[in-house]
Amino acid sequence: ITPLITNNFLSDSIYPSSRMAPPTWTSSTATTTRSRSNMIKNVLLLAGMWGMGLGAAFVQLPATQNLLIDAGYASISTAPLGIIMLGSAPCAVVIPKIISRYGEKKTFIAGSFFGIVGAIMQMIGPLTTTIGLAAENDVTPQVVLVVIGALPQAFMYASTNNLRFSVSQFSTPEFLPKATALVLLGGVLSALLGPLLSAVTRSMIPGALYAGNFLQIALMYVVFATLAFFADFKQPMADSDDVRIVVDDLSLVERQEITAAGEGTRIDGNATTERTLWEIIKGTDLPLLTTFQCLSYNIMAMYMGQLKLPMAASGYSVDSYTYALTAHMLGMFLPGLFSGQVINRFGTWSTTAVGFLLFPVGGSMFLINDSLAMFVLGITIVGIGWNFSFVGPSAEVSKICSRAEQSKVVGFNDGIMLLTVGIFFMTASKIYIAVGSWNVFNYILIGFSVFSALLSLLRWLCKWRASDGDDNSFSGDSLAQSLLT
Repeated sequence: ITPLITNNFLSDSIYPSSRMAPPTWTSSTATTTRSRSNMIKNVLLLAGMWGMGLGAAFVQLPATQNLLIDAGYASISTAPLGIIMLGSAPCAVVIPKIISRYGEKKTFIAGSFFGIVGAIMQMIGPLTTTIGLAAENDVTPQVVLVVIGALPQAFMYASTNNLRFSVSQFSTPEFLPKATALVLLGGVLSALLGPLLSAVTRSMIPGALYAGNFLQIALMYVVFATLAFFADFKQPMADSDDVRIVVDDLSLVERQEITAAGEGTRIDGNATTERTLWEIIKGTDLPLLTTFQCLSYNIMAMYMGQLKLPMAASGYSVDSYTYALTAHMLGMFLPGLFSGQVINRFGTWSTTAVGFLLFPVGGSMFLINDSLAMFVLGITIVGIGWNFSFVGPSAEVSKICSRAEQSKVVGFNDGIMLLTVGIFFMTASKIYIAVGSWNVFNYILIGFSVFSALLSLLRWLCKWRASDGDDNSFSGDSLAQSLLT
């Protein structure tokens, strides 16, 4: 993969010289000593961490869903993953502040520790009857442990989502969409080590079905912590007594990074001071970027989380669902090989619109017939749509703020996104049962997808007009300001 990354991601047009190496921040000044190879190493480590953290969630979904359906609790079959995502919302607000105080390395390793504790609690659930803690036909203890064990993993899931912003410290602003896409490409690992491997570990522990899946999750968290240990994360901002950055001491890359923070950044003498969150919300596209990430993640998650029920109703086995989920994950992450280049070429907003339009294409596959081929093809296209509609807005969030502002911006963005995802995952099964039809459920999601595509096209049109047809040029104007113009 290294020649592929070097040739396709690190072309000289994007990363022309050693002077353009990603910035390294110290207590009050900045240096640019990171080499190109060091950047590749760290981006790959973050990609591996993303694969492990997200892969654990993709093992969590079929394992808990199948366990609860087998136990007669189909109406709450998506509740454990919903608890993880819902609990990760407040964690997403707190984690950037913890990172600014203690740094990414310690924060991510602590997150993996909480994840391991939760996974072990869940593993004990199926073992309760085997080790004599519950009667043979008493499923209540394992259901309780599986649900409660999800909560400590919320911190881990929020830490994983933070990786798409942490990559900005290893990248120039121009390269950031590609670096973000490359980190998300690490999700291919989650497809191979997630659902596919879970089919093997499901019955690994005799007499305790699904216990092996939770052991697998715990081990994936261990690998996550190991990769975090070897990554060259920057020193936390809290180590500095003065976070004001002297502009005269900055390299060209860091000057571009400050320029990318937007017109709202105040320059005081030779130093730049950070904006308040409200100033950033008013003066940039942050609310719209967060909205697009919420729509993209929730549409994808609603399809993915409920696919098991129509497939089961059509007579397909757990293994068939596993294969469909694996294809979905490959659709989500394999486009990372080129989606960053597409965003750089055509711009964030037009690419986001295309991503949202792919959701109805995937949804229409489910309406053709209920064959396994249509289930697999449809959910794969949904995954591709998620990549193109999610990568661009995620990368843009890192561009609209300086590092000093990142904790509050990321906390606002991920806090809202994960809150909405958690709510929908908690209630997804009940919504599906209330709707009573896979086709009607599908039509609802297609409607939201078309609305999202139109909204992103509207933003692209406003930005295109404001920049004389250049979709890639920076503008600090919000959507409302552009519409007034």
